[in-house]
Amino acid sequence: MTETVALGDVCEINPRAPRELNGDEPVSFLPMAAVSEEGRIEFEQSRSLSEVRKGYTYFERGDVLVAKITPCFENGKATTTASLKRPIGFGSTEFHVIRAGSKILPEYVFHLLWSKPFRIEGEKNMTGSAGQKRVPADFFRQYRIPLPPITAQERYIRLMSCIQAQMMRHRRAVECLAELYQNSQYQALQGDFH
Repeated sequence: MTETVALGDVCEINPRAPRELNGDEPVSFLPMAAVSEEGRIEFEQSRSLSEVRKGYTYFERGDVLVAKITPCFENGKATTTASLKRPIGFGSTEFHVIRAGSKILPEYVFHLLWSKPFRIEGEKNMTGSAGQKRVPADFFRQYRIPLPPITAQERYIRLMSCIQAQMMRHRRAVECLAELYQNSQYQALQGDFH
């Protein structure tokens, strides 16, 4: 039987940047616009460490980022950072950073936190005024998740990745059909449709 644990018991929520982190080397930078609602990093900027060391959210390659502000949270802006070009990064202050511990895989954490049930529950727990509501870090720490063995987590990741890929293919197909439909309507209105 799979045990249920608080996310904060198996993950570090919003880890701090190491004190010894300084210098002017390039780091990855992700503004909110870089994270898609489909769970991907759309683009990655390069900034100098000294430029972003203060005033931005610190993360490392392999962490999970989840938008905390409305409507980005509800829309599913979240991603894993496994594909970052550099080992450390900084980004929008509107991200929560979740670092998986030894008993849980980052991709498993991502799929749990990107799910609709998690977003519905998170939306109910938002604090702040209209237009500036945010999901608090304590909600993440206390959120209960199933914790199966690593092999079962790997199976879950494969299944969810397959479903996600199929959804993306279907979404692209629908977008192409919609474009074709609009072009056909335009041509028909112009009398060019044969």
